[in-house]
Amino acid sequence: MDAFDRKLLDLVQQDCSLSHGELGRRVSLSASAVRRRLAAMKASGIIVGEVALVSSQGQTGITVIVSVTFHQETVEGYDAFRARMLADARVLQCYSVAGQFDFMLVVAARDPADYEQWGERVLMADPVIRRFDSFVAWSTTKFTTRRPVFDQGL
Repeated sequence: MDAFDRKLLDLVQQDCSLSHGELGRRVSLSASAVRRRLAAMKASGIIVGEVALVSSQGQTGITVIVSVTFHQETVEGYDAFRARMLADARVLQCYSVAGQFDFMLVVAARDPADYEQWGERVLMADPVIRRFDSFVAWSTTKFTTRRPVFDQGL
């Protein structure tokens, strides 16, 4: 990736609906060069998708941040847990983390009772989980899917 690619990544993370011509104008490239570069970044897996973000006005329900601790850490237990989290539509994010917890989740639920039922069905019923702690998000101070595009030091 060169400086043009990093600039393009930064721009499309802000607004992926910009035309190739507009992106090119902002980074001093032709529309066809922008199209080729974006296609190459998609083909290589740098860009994995384009989505619409829903504002808080369009969202319903609650967001719960969940820490998960296993009884025993095994590759099989981790793999099975990851597969279940990938398949569960309520799990918005799932991170394997260092420290006192094994995983951190961001979970969507209709309301606290709905989350409680999900927790009993999905987490409490899982014999590899020793403990999970739930933190209801009252409000959102910052939310972004935009990642900094770091120079690789070259």
